[in-house]
Amino acid sequence: MGKTRKPKARKGKLNPIGEANGEVVEEDLEISTKSDGPVTVILEQLQSPSVEEKLGGLQMLSTICQSQQNMIEILESDLIRVAAPLLMDTSSMSLRQAAAGAFRNMSLSGVEMCEVLVEQDILTPLLHLLKMYAENVEWTPSFDQQFDNQLDEVSDTFLQAVNLLWNLCESTSVAVESFNEAQILESFIRCLNFEVYGMDIAIAVSQCLLIISEDNPTSWRVLSICGAAFGALLSLEGSFPECLLRTLSAGIMANIPALMEPYLQQILKSLARTLEENQRTVLSELTSDLPLLQKQQVPELEVTEESRQMEVEESEEAAARRRRKADLPTPLEIRVKHVGWLLEAQRVAGETLTNLSSSDDDVTNGEDFDDQSDSDSVHDYDTSSSANTQTCDKLPVEILEGIKSLDLIEKLWQRAQPLPENVYLILKECERNLINKLKTLRISALLCLQNLCNTMTTEDLGGASAIYNVWLDLGQQVFQGDNDAHLLEASTALMRASLEHLKKCPELFEKMTESDLQLMLNGVDNCSEAEIRANWLRMLGILGCLLPENLVKIIIVFILETSAKENDAWAISEAMDSLMDMFSDNDWLQIVLEVNLVQKSRELERSLKAKLKSPTGQQPSFQHSFLYYSCCLSSILDVVDLPLQTKVVTRRF
Repeated sequence: MGKTRKPKARKGKLNPIGEANGEVVEEDLEISTKSDGPVTVILEQLQSPSVEEKLGGLQMLSTICQSQQNMIEILESDLIRVAAPLLMDTSSMSLRQAAAGAFRNMSLSGVEMCEVLVEQDILTPLLHLLKMYAENVEWTPSFDQQFDNQLDEVSDTFLQAVNLLWNLCESTSVAVESFNEAQILESFIRCLNFEVYGMDIAIAVSQCLLIISEDNPTSWRVLSICGAAFGALLSLEGSFPECLLRTLSAGIMANIPALMEPYLQQILKSLARTLEENQRTVLSELTSDLPLLQKQQVPELEVTEESRQMEVEESEEAAARRRRKADLPTPLEIRVKHVGWLLEAQRVAGETLTNLSSSDDDVTNGEDFDDQSDSDSVHDYDTSSSANTQTCDKLPVEILEGIKSLDLIEKLWQRAQPLPENVYLILKECERNLINKLKTLRISALLCLQNLCNTMTTEDLGGASAIYNVWLDLGQQVFQGDNDAHLLEASTALMRASLEHLKKCPELFEKMTESDLQLMLNGVDNCSEAEIRANWLRMLGILGCLLPENLVKIIIVFILETSAKENDAWAISEAMDSLMDMFSDNDWLQIVLEVNLVQKSRELERSLKAKLKSPTGQQPSFQHSFLYYSCCLSSILDVVDLPLQTKVVTRRF
């Protein structure tokens, strides 16, 4: 939820015939070199009549799919089609368990892998497997006290299958539609009872339901009558597992219109409790013990003649129990898992708040740009939309009051903060999975704050001074951080939204220097992501309405030069908007003369026309955008040309 995914291209299978003799030889050589590779070995094992051989193959598959090179070889083979029927194997529950675990690990490789799994019809055996559990109303898990209350084999198979389904549904709508058709949703509801089914199953099912319930009216018909079950989880007390289950329940209810309205205040309170936990403190405490985990993962074993004799003499069942006990997670590994659940809970809380606070008429950058009429004049352009965020709230009163009374803005801001350098380095070395979860949490919090900036007034956000401090802090983080593209985009988006609230506060920027401004200019020059460049360019336009003339001149020259080099349609449109804003507030006659703006603007217009002939310019979005650029440039020329002969009244477009 709260996320969009762009389609990704994937490499096709190797052509077994080839287009030339040379190509055939090369592929034959390649195949021969791979003949003894892991994928070939696994295929042989999976097609063996021996259950033990098949188990060995599935266990190897579960391991090798973590390598990118192995994944390519898997995609080029028939391994998925061969392994998929083992999800329905009736001869051995161990085979079903191993198959579900292997496919779950494969689905963690990303959206592309999930799409391939769906294309190769993994859903048919997977949904058949889940339907077996749905029809068995007497099934409940058992927990082995001798093995730290681990799930039994049948129940662990269900857990792996649900996690696999969750990953597939999050990656492709085809999986959601297939799940709807399977009509097994009602059976999932009973698994929310964690006292019977255990916390692992309850959380996995809730994560799956959170994805399935998003924009899916078919699921609402079943889930809307389960308000009592979900509502009971909103007041759940306990540690991080309970926190995640409570937050997932709040997210599910927020997705369902029939449940969101009556439970709104309980949902907001539940999310606030989740966001209260200081993840930086939790991670700092964890890093003091993480090096111990590294040592535990590489035990030093002394193999003696006596130990060899014991292994020979022990029964197969005893050997299995010994191996199972050796595979049990340590207390520290369980602690790491639970901390990961906290980070995930806080991410879900941020995304849920974003959905709750998004008005139906919100428009994302460029979304409606192509629908703009060719006859629309730039003189009809209304800049009051930005000002609306300063003069009136766009949120329902109940949500606005809940956000303010629960101090959710401050909580979100704290969750968006980076870790201390020493803590980050330890996590990076010892537990990269937590680093990834922390990054997605920070992005979720930043995007939620950006959304609130677009829907709340300056006063309700804490006032201009508080917003300015946020803008400054974000600027420091952006220029001192790890430069992750997704994090930078979220940070600059919030900086841009914050700056919109400060258009009437030039006094806050009196101490801004040319070196400060240069940091932002470097941010545009050194950035490879168009979305981030667009954010920087729009901020420069706002600052051009707030800063003194010497700094405005630097901004105008930079925008003109950058626009001539820029190839992204949306980034150029933001640059044009910035120029429009600056010249609608002031004629800047001296700057016009010093930089020869009329000539530079006409050169820019010719440059944009030339780009229309390029491959990028052939795209409809660029062609439609060019009409807008031309209107903007013409209006700028009108503003800066006329005052050279006679004084005119400044216009706002």
